[in-house]
Amino acid sequence: MALSDNPRRLGAAGIAFVFQGGGSLAAPQVGMLWALTEAGVMPDLVVGSSAGALNAVAFASDPSPEGLDELEAVWVSLRRRPVARFSFRTVFGALTGRADALVSDTALRVLLERATLAPTLSETSVPAHVVATDLATGAPVVLSSGDTVRALQATSAFPGLYRSVEVGRRLLVDGGVSADVPVRQAEALGASVTYVLPAATWDVAQPLPRRALPQAYHALRQLLDAAARRDVAAAQGSVHVLPAPSTRIVSPIDFRDTARLIDEGYRLATDWLAINTTRTDTHARPSRAPDLSTAHVVGAS
Repeated sequence: MALSDNPRRLGAAGIAFVFQGGGSLAAPQVGMLWALTEAGVMPDLVVGSSAGALNAVAFASDPSPEGLDELEAVWVSLRRRPVARFSFRTVFGALTGRADALVSDTALRVLLERATLAPTLSETSVPAHVVATDLATGAPVVLSSGDTVRALQATSAFPGLYRSVEVGRRLLVDGGVSADVPVRQAEALGASVTYVLPAATWDVAQPLPRRALPQAYHALRQLLDAAARRDVAAAQGSVHVLPAPSTRIVSPIDFRDTARLIDEGYRLATDWLAINTTRTDTHARPSRAPDLSTAHVVGAS
């Protein structure tokens, strides 16, 4: 859907929550949401890519404390197999060119269907927008209406891991490929103040990963980091990047650190908000923004 035709585009300036992709590393965003809502900061719209889109839509579907409780429970219960179930048949098929993905997306679809989400994106309590990537052109595509599960499958379709998803007449893949931190899309939708909820960062005190796949994930996060910085720097309005916890986890399908990341996301965001916001009846406006030249925004979708 073109932004100019978007029925949920804001007619006036508003606050956006922007959720970075990152697979399992998007877990801290749940704690950040707790901190923001407790501080009285509420968005006029949410925009997310990849796993961040899942958090965005779940929050937009039910932004109440009960909704956040349920979202946190889902995250804490996640394990790799329900999200990325490898089998000899799928891996062999992908390696021999007989299949278009390493992992079946059936388990992910079932997980999304069981979640408490608005049936369509146009039915969320808070306007929600999912960013995916057009496989043919590499351009970001903003989905603001239509089937929620299909949109979330599209933005989570990491190339090679999951098969691409057809929406309309376009094949779509992971939104993090084109807009891992979709600040520019939020501004095009009418936001003038943006809060970025980042994914967890790599713990720089730890040795760099040695094995092939972890090294590939780490290198991808470096590339996405550079792209995210460019997008944040290009923003026209106020952009406030919340602090992100660090982790030793490299793989975006490793959920062993989830509970700690949620707790750390809450603690860091609460401390930051105590310094950087002034509470009002409806929205909390930042008293000052963090230095974006040093803000650390990374994550693999």
